Amino acid sequence: MALAARRMSITHQHVFHVARASVPRRLSVCVRAAEEKAPAVVGKAVLVDQIAKEAEITKAQATKAFDSLFNAVQEAVTSGKRVTVLGFGTFESRLRKEKNGRNPRTGETITIPAATAPAFRASVSFKEKVNGKVAPPKAKPAAPKPATPKPAAAPTPRPVTPRTPPAAAAKKVAAPLPAQLPRTKK
Repeated sequence: MALAARRMSITHQHVFHVARASVPRRLSVCVRAAEEKAPAVVGKAVLVDQIAKEAEITKAQATKAFDSLFNAVQEAVTSGKRVTVLGFGTFESRLRKEKNGRNPRTGETITIPAATAPAFRASVSFKEKVNGKVAPPKAKPAAPKPATPKPAAAPTPRPVTPRTPPAAAAKKVAAPLPAQLPRTKK
């Protein structure tokens, strides 16, 4: 909260002996609070400069990339889609219901119509970074190891249970082999 110098008027009894009369004197006291700077606003130009510097591209290319990114986000959110940028947040549209409100000048009750508004929800890692709780960076997956053949698992022994042949198989008697058929000449 930035405070400019504020003047307060304080009445003190300073006694002046002028012909044996006491005269109260009014003092002005200047009180200054520790001035806090308002957070700097980062605009499009600053972001474009930073993109151009970090990506090592021209400002024109950075401006084109910046504009195309936000145009794509606007189009997606306008069409009702949700845009999620991992580690940053989610852009979406939310439906606000119709509600009653009051006109602050007249106190009259008015109806605020339903509307669809764009919304942004920050990711957990973004919130932690803003609050100074920087999460440790996630370990990058190591290069895939070459496939090594796994040792064959030993077969598990099955419990041995005596089997009884089905009743039909027990009655079945071996049928005699068919006699050889005589060969016919063609």
